[in-house]
Amino acid sequence: MKSTTRYQVNVCGGDFHHVREVFHEWKNEPLIYRKDHKMFEGRDDVRPLERREFDNTEQARKALQAACSPHDPYALAAEVSNGERDMWIVMAAYREAELE
Repeated sequence: MKSTTRYQVNVCGGDFHHVREVFHEWKNEPLIYRKDHKMFEGRDDVRPLERREFDNTEQARKALQAACSPHDPYALAAEVSNGERDMWIVMAAYREAELE
């Protein structure tokens, strides 16, 4: 049976210090589709991607998906700055079985 990778994603504004604060708040919130699981369950921290800033959300999402692993004990965050609105996309990868 092939293992499928799924991703949990959330977004926020502010600087990376704010991202860390919000990440720890998110960890106390239940998943919308799985009320018995918490958001970013099993991830102790959030770290920024090496490349700090992206021009659009699609670039950031693709980079996060390429960098995230279900084995990571942390989530990853990518900053998107398009001149109008700055935001952070936070993502963690999970094996499908972890989310069941």
